[in-house]
Amino acid sequence: MVSQLKTQGHRTLFAYIDMDNLKIINDRYSHDEGDFSLKLIGEILVDIVQEEGITGRIGGDEYAGVLKYEKEDHGRDFRNRIHQAFQDFNRTSEKAYNVTVSVEMYLMEAEEDLTLHDALSHADASLYEAKKNRVKSVAKNFDHNN
Repeated sequence: MVSQLKTQGHRTLFAYIDMDNLKIINDRYSHDEGDFSLKLIGEILVDIVQEEGITGRIGGDEYAGVLKYEKEDHGRDFRNRIHQAFQDFNRTSEKAYNVTVSVEMYLMEAEEDLTLHDALSHADASLYEAKKNRVKSVAKNFDHNN
């Protein structure tokens, strides 16, 4: 797919997505809830990527995506759509916890000559830095007085 996009002159967005706080959900709410969260992430990513590329779980709580990306925003719209989907789910879900992800990307221009591994490594390195600042709380604050 990557070589096809390059041949056709398209920019390619490589995304690395990591679930936040899987261990906390597993320990506090059960492994069934952790499994639910992992499946939810996959479903949301497939829904967002659709025909523009491919996405999937690459191991543990990590996912990757590769898609044609013609916008000039360096992937911000893609990241925002992912975060919005999780905000929508968390707002309407009756789960006692929030499901969140960290997303980092690398946007490869058509003329760049990187392998899939190299491009995902760039995105993963950015994700590692971003994860240092993540919130380590998953519990929802239910306010029944409103």
